[in-house]
Amino acid sequence: MGVVESIGEFGSQNVNAGEEVKDDDAEPMGGGARERESGDSGVMEGMMPEEILKRVFTKDEEAYEAYKEFGKYHGFGVRKGDCKRDEFGNVTSRRFFCNREGLREAKYYNRVDRVRAHKAETRTNCQAKFSIFLDKTESVWRMRKIDNNHNHELTPHGMVHLIPKYRSMTVAAKDQINGLNQCGISTAKAVRYMAGMAGGYPLVGFLKKDAYNYVDKKRRESIADGDAEAAIAYLEGKTEADPMAMAVYNMTEDGMLGNLFWADGRSRLDYQYFGDVLAFDSTYKKNKYNRPLVIFSGANNHKQTTIFGFGVVMDETIASYTWLLEKLLEVMCGRQPSVVVTDGDESMRKAICEVFPSATHRLCAWHFEKNVTSNVKEVALRERFNRCLFWDMTVDEFLMEWSNTVEEFGLEESLWANQVFYKKEMWVNAYLREKFCACIRTTSRCEGVNAIAKNFLQSKGTLLELVQNLELMVKDYSNNELLAQFRTIDGIPVMTTSLESLERDAAETYTKAVFGDVRLEIERVAVVNLVRLGRSLTTKIYTLEDYGFSGRNVIVLFDINMGMMKCSCGRWCKNGYPCRHMFFVMKSEHLKQIPRHLILKRWTRDAKSLDEYVEKTKDNGDRSFLLCHGALHTASQWLFFLGAQKFHLYEKAMKTIRELCAELERECAHGQGGTPLNPRGVVRDPNVAKTKGAPKYSKRIHNKRLCTECKNTGHNKRKCPDVKRIPKKKVLYDGAFEYDEVIITFNFEALELSKEDVTMIEKGLLHVDLGLNNFNDNEFSDFLLSKMSLPKLEEFQRVDCAFEDIFRPKEPGIDYSKLLMHIRCLEITNLYI
Repeated sequence: MGVVESIGEFGSQNVNAGEEVKDDDAEPMGGGARERESGDSGVMEGMMPEEILKRVFTKDEEAYEAYKEFGKYHGFGVRKGDCKRDEFGNVTSRRFFCNREGLREAKYYNRVDRVRAHKAETRTNCQAKFSIFLDKTESVWRMRKIDNNHNHELTPHGMVHLIPKYRSMTVAAKDQINGLNQCGISTAKAVRYMAGMAGGYPLVGFLKKDAYNYVDKKRRESIADGDAEAAIAYLEGKTEADPMAMAVYNMTEDGMLGNLFWADGRSRLDYQYFGDVLAFDSTYKKNKYNRPLVIFSGANNHKQTTIFGFGVVMDETIASYTWLLEKLLEVMCGRQPSVVVTDGDESMRKAICEVFPSATHRLCAWHFEKNVTSNVKEVALRERFNRCLFWDMTVDEFLMEWSNTVEEFGLEESLWANQVFYKKEMWVNAYLREKFCACIRTTSRCEGVNAIAKNFLQSKGTLLELVQNLELMVKDYSNNELLAQFRTIDGIPVMTTSLESLERDAAETYTKAVFGDVRLEIERVAVVNLVRLGRSLTTKIYTLEDYGFSGRNVIVLFDINMGMMKCSCGRWCKNGYPCRHMFFVMKSEHLKQIPRHLILKRWTRDAKSLDEYVEKTKDNGDRSFLLCHGALHTASQWLFFLGAQKFHLYEKAMKTIRELCAELERECAHGQGGTPLNPRGVVRDPNVAKTKGAPKYSKRIHNKRLCTECKNTGHNKRKCPDVKRIPKKKVLYDGAFEYDEVIITFNFEALELSKEDVTMIEKGLLHVDLGLNNFNDNEFSDFLLSKMSLPKLEEFQRVDCAFEDIFRPKEPGIDYSKLLMHIRCLEITNLYI
């Protein structure tokens, strides 16, 4: 298509001379598809030039949309050009250009402060254009000229959707990405899902980079006042929907965020029911500041992991952990746990001793076993440690076992062994066998929470995103608990043991997960034998033993009047439900129900009321505060700009702001029952923390690689002059091999050599060329000479100067012409050094 014009030149017909202006061509990404007022703008795709000139548009925007469709059909982008206005300021004529119109200004090529590389040229001074003018007689826009001569190649049809002008994110696409991100789905997966639903990436309407830009823009808008400030404001705003939610933080001397702890109302309630056993661990790379994230967890009545709260600390020092545990105790109404499980970090241990002096600090069995493996090389000694870690023994038996181990393996002077023995109350099963741990012996639950957190958190995420995504993770755990409770109350287990009355009572009392363990103890009554039965006043004394453990007696005391029962095996204290020995006594006493004092409420199905399992929501969501905060901040930017122009405007703006703040404070205080708000200073974003472990050196410091042999720069081991390089064999073709600079060709038919023979010759020739000493000369020479019917090697002398002189006679009287003749049969056609 060439140049087609209508009557008159640009601006000469029905156009009054006016001021020429430039329109901004920038269109905001994500504005959505522009609604067309005329549904036939797309028919320009297949129209002839003469037919296009007859087109009439009601608005100039309609003409622009039509030219966009025309450009999309032919494979080029469009943009708005200049326009002319009449004396009243109304646009009377307009031109649209190809997006490659014009040239890049010279100043962008001559920047001395340039850091990034130049972008590719996209402007070619293309003269293709589309002109329209306003016909004032009929109040319509008509075509004046269309020039479709481009000085560049047009975009192929399959790539037109990649042109920026034809990419846009609709409101529906933005809402869909927002919803998927809020559910913990990454932007890349969200775009992949949308592409699958649309039928392919070309039909989505935007690129993955556009989605990333939108999400990044939204993130920057949400933390306009600062990341830490936005996170704290979000946590404080949650109290409107969840009055029991609490957040505590402190600040550094520079006004930066120090440590932060928060917990919602459901987590605080769960801690009151299941906070007797607490496990926590720290994890890294969950925020862009590299601050350690501490997750407090435990086990609920379904033996599932439950979250008690979160903490972000400055570092892993005693002071940081002490502050965090103190705030945990404060938020949880002062209830101290009975057992705390950690991985053995020294800072954690000292902080626990200070804040929870009455709690039993238990070391993670997995971490301790790994510590033993890394410090003990003898297999027998490892078995001794594992026996002390897992076996059921008394304290006296352990001390005797340890004494024998120290004497047998000579550990008297071992510093590590003495340190381990000093912490024996934290890992030896003899000291922990009667401590209730709610089936938590390792920090594997914490590791599991950290693994799940990876699905919600990113290493470059902000603190606000950290808080919001952890909230989603807590909802997932709450939903798992709700499902477990439903499975417990929905249905009756099938009775499978002979003690049906006791089994049925256990099924009606415990949750489904705990009932499985209790039924296993009932089944194990069959392995319990009665040794003797005694009596002291109203107390019966049962002496029992397990099958296969003769002589290892277990004492069970049963009070006839009170119905109290106590077993010396300690499993009830450790597990929280009756052991096999207690069920044996119940069977002997013909009890129909489990004594109530043996039932630990935290394992029952009634540990929490049914209303507490249902998630409580309100009309105004938890994110409403953040959304309103961001909208107010954006709307106030123009106010700040105008108020800073002149001093009297500044005074007027400050006076109005103070009056408005006072009025809003009165309304907020009235809505909260008359409690005035406590103003706080702005919390600055923290610095990137230095984590424990080996330091990471910058690549700028060590920008040159060192040779691993001579430790010098400029070369590597492969090109080091101090190392004699072994050439690599390269097969050129059948019968020809290349060893770097030496090319050797064999004539297999002349010598009739087997594959094994050729391998021997290759090794020998490589040996001769390089002068290596790792090959048996006699082996090679005997093989070669046997093939050529020549004397033994003792009559020849090896020389490395030329191939024909590989073997030279020690005495001049020996004829070696036959050797040279057979060597020529090898057809060394291209030999050079």
